[in-house]
Amino acid sequence: MINKRNSVIALILLLAISAFFATTLPDTGFDYNFDKFFKPDDEATKYFQTHRDTFSTDNDFILVGLVNNSGVLETDFLTKVEKLTADLEQMPHVISVISPTNAKIRVREPLTGSIFERPLLTGKRQLDSTRVFSDPSITENLFSVDTAAISIVAMTEEFLNKDNSDELAESLNEVLSHYNFDGVHLSGRAIGQVVFIKKIQNEFVMFMSIAMAFVVVLLYIMFKSIRGVLLPLFTVLLAVVWSVGILNLSGKGISILLNMLPPVIFVVGMSDAVHLYSRYLEELKKGLSKKESIRLMTTDTGLATLLTSITTSIGFASLWFTGIPALQEFGVLTAVGVLAAFIIAIVMMPACLTLFSKPKKYLESANIKRWDGFLLTLFNAVTKNRKKVFIVTGTLSVLMIAVASTIDLNNYLLEDLKKSEKLRQDFTFFDQHFSGVRPFDVGIQWEKGIDLNNPDYFQSLDKIHVFLKENYGAGAVVSPLSILKELNRSIHGGKNEYYRLPEKKSELKRLIKDYNRILNTGKISNLSTEDGRYIRVLGRVGDFGAKHFAEKNEEFTAFLEREGLTDQAEITVTGTGTLIDRTNQTLVESLSKGLGAAFILISILMGLMFRSFRMVLIALAPNLLPLLAVGAVMAGAGINLNMSTGIIFTIAFGIAVDDTIHLLSRYKLELMKGKSPYLAMKNAYLYTGKALIITSIILFGGFIGLCFSSFQSTFFIGLFVNLTLGFALVFDFTLLPPLVIPAGEKED
Repeated sequence: MINKRNSVIALILLLAISAFFATTLPDTGFDYNFDKFFKPDDEATKYFQTHRDTFSTDNDFILVGLVNNSGVLETDFLTKVEKLTADLEQMPHVISVISPTNAKIRVREPLTGSIFERPLLTGKRQLDSTRVFSDPSITENLFSVDTAAISIVAMTEEFLNKDNSDELAESLNEVLSHYNFDGVHLSGRAIGQVVFIKKIQNEFVMFMSIAMAFVVVLLYIMFKSIRGVLLPLFTVLLAVVWSVGILNLSGKGISILLNMLPPVIFVVGMSDAVHLYSRYLEELKKGLSKKESIRLMTTDTGLATLLTSITTSIGFASLWFTGIPALQEFGVLTAVGVLAAFIIAIVMMPACLTLFSKPKKYLESANIKRWDGFLLTLFNAVTKNRKKVFIVTGTLSVLMIAVASTIDLNNYLLEDLKKSEKLRQDFTFFDQHFSGVRPFDVGIQWEKGIDLNNPDYFQSLDKIHVFLKENYGAGAVVSPLSILKELNRSIHGGKNEYYRLPEKKSELKRLIKDYNRILNTGKISNLSTEDGRYIRVLGRVGDFGAKHFAEKNEEFTAFLEREGLTDQAEITVTGTGTLIDRTNQTLVESLSKGLGAAFILISILMGLMFRSFRMVLIALAPNLLPLLAVGAVMAGAGINLNMSTGIIFTIAFGIAVDDTIHLLSRYKLELMKGKSPYLAMKNAYLYTGKALIITSIILFGGFIGLCFSSFQSTFFIGLFVNLTLGFALVFDFTLLPPLVIPAGEKED
C-alpha cells in the first residue's frame, strides 16, 4: 500500500543501500588485462598459456624509436643515444636494454679459442654503415633500412600492473625530457596500458558529463519544472552508484568495455524514470487523483517497464554465451545494473510522488494537441497504406540482407585507437621503419625420434627462418638457430657474411657441440627447453590485420607440409596477436550464440505476455529489421565485423525491443477494456507515442557521449546503438500497427 509512512520507510531503505554502495566508490580500480579477451577453454588459449609459462611473455618490452634527420650514424646523435641507453638501464622494472650503442659482436680468437666482444659501432661512419646495414640480425631491428631511425629495446618485468606501468612510464618520460631528438616514438605493452587506462579514466567522467548535460536540458524542456529534472536525475544517479558499487564488490576493475557501464545505466534508468513520470502526469491531466495516478503508473507502466528492463538485461546478459571473459563481465554486470535501475525507479518514483504535491505548473501549461495531431497523422498514414508499408519494408529487407551479407570479418591489433592518436601513430612508425610491434611467436615440439645433434635438424630450422623472413614478413626473428649463426660468425672474425649456417656438415657439427654447451647453461631458456625438444621462434610483424595473417598462416602450413616438417614436429603459431585474431575468427559463432539466446529468451517472455505465437512474431519483426539496417550501414561504410562492433547487435536488440513492449503493453490494456484491435492500437499509439519518442531521444543523448571516445569500440557502440534505436522507433511506428491490426479492421 502506497502512503506517506511507507514512502518514507522505502526512501530511507533505498538511501541506506545507496550509502553502502557509495562507500565502495573510492575502491574503484581500472583493468587492462588483455587475457580476458581470450576464451579460457579454447585449445589455442591453453596452448598459448603453456607456451608462455615454458618460455616467457611475448609482449613485455618497450620500443623507443629515435629519428635523426641528418643520419643515425652521426657522432653527436650516437653520443646522446649512448647516454639515453644508460639512463634506460637504470629505470625501474627494466631488466635489460638492447641498443645500437651497447650491441656487441662476438669474436673467437683463432689461436687461443677465447671469445671476446667487439662493439658494433666503431665511430668510423663509413665502416659502421657498411657493417650495420649488412648485418641481418640488426637491420629492421635496431636500425631502419632507410637509415632514418634507430630502435632501442627495453625488456621489462613480466605482467606489470597499473602502478608499476605508471612508475615506468613516468620514469621514461622524465628521462626523455632531457633529450632533444628530431623524433621520438614509443610502443609496448606497458606504454599501451598507461595510455589506455588514462583515457579510460578521463572518458569515464566525460561520458557521464555529456549524458547528464543532455538529459537535464531535455527533462526541463519536457516537464518544465525543477522537480521534473531532479527526480528522474536523482533516481538514475543512485542507479549508477549501485552499479559501480556492485562492480567494486565483485572485485572487477573498469576496463575499456566496463567504462561504458555508468552511462549505459544512466540512460536506461532514465528511460524507466521518464516512462513512469510521464504516465503519472498523463493520468493527472485526465483529471484522476494523485493516488490513482500513482497506482496506474506503478501497476500498468511499472509492469511494462519491468518487461523492458528484463529484455534489456537479457540483451546484455546474452554476452555470457560468447565465452569471452571481458564480454561476460560487461554483459552480466550491465544486466544486473539495468535491473537495479528498475528497482530504484519503481520504489523511488512512487514514494517521492506520494510525498510531493501535484505539479500544478505543468498541468496548467501542458499541451498534448500538437503531439496528438502528429501521431494521429502518422497512424492514419501507415494503417491506410498497409500494402505500401509491407512492400517498402520487404524491399528494404531484401536490400539490407544483400548489403549486410558483404560485411567483412577482420581486425587489427590497435584498431581500438583512432588514427589520430599518438600511440597508434607510434605503432605505425615501427611498422613502417622496423619489423613492427605485433609479437610473432611459433612453438616447435620436435618428435622424440628426431636427432637434435643432426645437422639436418638445424637446416630444417633455417628453412623456417628463411620462409618467415621472405614470405611471412616477420622481422627480428630469433630462435636457437640464431645462436648457431652467431657462433659461426664469431669463428670467422665477426664478419656479417658468416651470419648463417656453415655449408660443410663437419663445421656445423662442431658448432652444434658449442650450442649444446650453451643450452646446458640455461642461458637461452627463453628460446628452448633444457632438452632442446621444445623450442621457440620469436619475432615481430606489422599490424596488417587478421585476414592478412590468416592467409600467411595458411601459406606457412602449406610450406611446412611441403618440406615434410609436420611429420617431424608439432608446429604452432601462437602469441598475443594470434589469439586476438583467433577470438575474432570465432566471433560470428560466439555472437550468434549470444544473439540466439537473447532472441529465444525474449520470445519466451513475449509469449508469456501475449499468450499468442502470432504476437511473438509480430513483436520481433520490427526489432530484427534494425539489426539488418545496422549491418547494412556497417558493410556500406566498410566497417569490419570484429569484437568491438559485433557486440552491438546483442546489446542493441535488447534495448530496441523496449519500444515495442511499451506499445504492445498499452495495446493489451486497451483490448482488456473492450476496445477493438483498431481502437486499441490507435489509443496505444497516441498514449505511448510521445513517451517513446522522448525516451528514444534521451537514450540517444546518453549514447551519443560514447561517440566522443578515443576508443573506436566505444565510438561504434555509441553510434550504432543510436542508429538501432532510431531504426527501431521508425519500424515500430510504421510497421507495427499494420502487423497488429487485422486486415479489413476499421475504426468503430
